[in-house]
Amino acid sequence: MLALILLTGCDRLDAAGDVVDGLGDTTVVQGIFLGAEIPFGIELPDDAGIYTSFCKVFLAQVSDANDVTDAPVSGADVAFVSQETGKLGFDETDDGEYRLYSQDGLVYEPGQTAKLQFSLGNETGSLSVTAPEAPEFDLDNEGTSQEAQKVKVTSGRFQNLVVAVYDLDRDKLTWDNLPDDFESGVELNDEDAEPIDELIVPGEAFPRGSTYLVGVGGLEVGDATEFEGVNQALSAFGAGRMTLHMIEITGANAKP
Repeated sequence: MLALILLTGCDRLDAAGDVVDGLGDTTVVQGIFLGAEIPFGIELPDDAGIYTSFCKVFLAQVSDANDVTDAPVSGADVAFVSQETGKLGFDETDDGEYRLYSQDGLVYEPGQTAKLQFSLGNETGSLSVTAPEAPEFDLDNEGTSQEAQKVKVTSGRFQNLVVAVYDLDRDKLTWDNLPDDFESGVELNDEDAEPIDELIVPGEAFPRGSTYLVGVGGLEVGDATEFEGVNQALSAFGAGRMTLHMIEITGANAKP
């Protein structure tokens, strides 16, 4: 459920066109693991499970990088493994897309080693990442509808930032940069991207006067050279813990 994605994903897909055959592995995995640090006094809506812990995985199998978005893998056994949770199985929610939530027993613990494991026929593979702490950041406490808001991280730089904006008065997610397909996963999980410490949340995230909950997470990506059984040029596993912040937005409620 998550602001600005670095425009490097398409370049990575183009540049990797000749790498798939070179590495030999044709299985490609993109995963993101998120948690949240919930400040005292903030009560989350019942359907806001992503704010506590959430993991999403895209799985494909190709021989040409240009076909990666058209070659989802269904029916794989995908599991999340950590010391805190043990081994948890994913549900396939769409062709090649697998999800796991806090209500399934998923726990985000900073410093933990989170591992994705999968099996497909006789093929197996794994990816891992160390879960980072939630960032500290500056964000205004109030604003105007349709007005962009700047997030400035004050606790260091991250490989990328993930953001979700939730309208508390209407129990509605209004904006996020969580990947919704394989290509956007590649864009977000770019371990070669220049580290960042700020982003602009667009005005569309605040469409009307209301109380909004903004979650900001600093994303770190696992070392692809340690992944097993996957194409290391196109596979990635990122993790980040969100800090939540409330902002009061005033203005004309132009949208019904």
